[in-house]
Amino acid sequence: MRRVVAPASCREGEDRRDCTAWKHDLSPVARRVPELSAPWCGADAANVAGVNTRLLRIALTLLAALAAANTIGCATPAKAIELVAKGDARLLRKRDPGAPASSPDKPAILVLALDGVDRGLLYEMLHAGELPMLAKLLGGDSGGFSHTYFAGDLLSTMPSSTMAAWATVMTGVTPAFHGITGNEFFMREVRRLAAPAPASFSDSKPTISIFTDEYMNVLSKAPSVYERMRARDPNVLVWVAMNPMFSGADRILVAKPTVLAEAFEEVVEDVANAASAKKVNRRRPYERLDQDVVTVVIDELEKGPVPDVLTVYLIGTDLYAHIAEEGPDAARRAYLREVVEPAVAHLTDRLRVRDALANRYVVLTSDHGHTEVKYDDAHALNDGKTSPPELLKRAGFRVRPFKLDVSDKDDFDAVLAYGGATAFAYVADRSTCPKEKDVCDWSKPPRYEEDVVPLAEAFYKNNLDGALVPHLKGTLDLVLTRRPRPFKADDVPFEVYVGNGKTVPVSQWLAEHPHPTYVLLDARLRDLAVGPHGERAGDVMLIAHNGDRATPDERFYFASRYRSWHGSPSRKDSEIPLIVGHPGVSTAELGARVHRVLGAEPRQEKVTDLLLDLRFGPR
Repeated sequence: MRRVVAPASCREGEDRRDCTAWKHDLSPVARRVPELSAPWCGADAANVAGVNTRLLRIALTLLAALAAANTIGCATPAKAIELVAKGDARLLRKRDPGAPASSPDKPAILVLALDGVDRGLLYEMLHAGELPMLAKLLGGDSGGFSHTYFAGDLLSTMPSSTMAAWATVMTGVTPAFHGITGNEFFMREVRRLAAPAPASFSDSKPTISIFTDEYMNVLSKAPSVYERMRARDPNVLVWVAMNPMFSGADRILVAKPTVLAEAFEEVVEDVANAASAKKVNRRRPYERLDQDVVTVVIDELEKGPVPDVLTVYLIGTDLYAHIAEEGPDAARRAYLREVVEPAVAHLTDRLRVRDALANRYVVLTSDHGHTEVKYDDAHALNDGKTSPPELLKRAGFRVRPFKLDVSDKDDFDAVLAYGGATAFAYVADRSTCPKEKDVCDWSKPPRYEEDVVPLAEAFYKNNLDGALVPHLKGTLDLVLTRRPRPFKADDVPFEVYVGNGKTVPVSQWLAEHPHPTYVLLDARLRDLAVGPHGERAGDVMLIAHNGDRATPDERFYFASRYRSWHGSPSRKDSEIPLIVGHPGVSTAELGARVHRVLGAEPRQEKVTDLLLDLRFGPR
């Protein structure tokens, strides 16, 4: 396959944050997909007779995306099916003729990125000997972990969601600076929803476009850790397997497109509809995804130089936890033992054959934990006439439809973006669009008293009395808001809305209403909201009763029906692992180094600083 080629104004060496050609086209490739006849080049239906219809549907989705992303040309159906059956190791950067193939004079790094694994679960399993191959890779031996440091205080972003967290890990700045504030968020300046992991609607194409069209790379407003490494060492060889952030890498390694599509399609399907009368293996699509990713990495390690920096991202733990009938803890334990452990063993064997572990730091981290929820419409706050959009409609707002793209003539004056335990709400300056069919000017900030306060009051008052939507009464823990600032100005912190236009600082509210399960909420909300792109976290932020409640019966979430979610400020969702190992460095030395870099109250953006320090030493 040909590699994805950016527009001429976005080629190597350009600052993609200022690249006009991509900056104003931030929706994923799916919205620019040509008619499906294009990749098939006019082939008739008879040419695909006998092809499994499910595989064909998945293949068509991927082919349309790949064609629009300029990764394939015209193909016959048979050739097209062959293309989507292969794993993909795509070249992102060509080296100058005569340039070194790698930069082996500095310590190498392997980053293991596990999705949806909280610190307590993983550390317990490692210390109990349940993951011996992973323990060995991390520096464990018969005497224990004499070359491994387990950080005990790293916290996720707020919200503790996948895309905000990995963008933070891989850029070294907070969401208010890199601009990816959640799995969904609204971009006022272009009047467009970004949804690299949709939660308010079901569509796998935006997530797939992360790999076909560099969707997350384009959304980010900050350089990646790989770009920062390359600025200091132009010859560093970087491979990234499946992680959504990979700008600056030499190669992006992705699972077979059919495997990729099937896994992401599964997680957005209704669980009850997908599980028919016969018993189905709900875990299998995610097993195949992670196994295929590791296979692609191993195959590439057969060829040429070993990368100086290799990131391998395994997402199946999270995807399966969302839908597992046995609950997220049992599901993740089994998945780590039965899928991640053997995959790590295969990867370790190949790296040892290439003599690539002797001077390589291994860094393991995750993005968030998981909290069990009830799989029903009473707890999933996304059901027609009993949902937040209905509340806003009854309060007099015109709400943007829950889909990726809407017409330029759509007259919405309010937007909702979902993220499990949290949601963002945005409001326009309604003086620019007072009547139905008036298109709002979203480039202007809303007015506080006239626009923001009525939005916050609608949620706050209904949470107390249920007057507009009885189903939503008592579902919210916090309604947060702040005075809006002009676009590009640094935004101000959220405060807790307490009714009648009044707010109190988060720290004051927590002092008066202790939440023992919440961790560093005030500081993490500042990381989310205070900065040049903090407006992407909404004019009003909602935190559902979720991580603050003891049982699933008491927990609510902004999404369709699932069995587990995350996004809350709770310890369960927020306490994440950070493990650093090296065969030639003692635990004490590793610990001292990690503490020096991370400092007090470490959060995810510090992982970039740690990777730079391990590679280049202190500055």
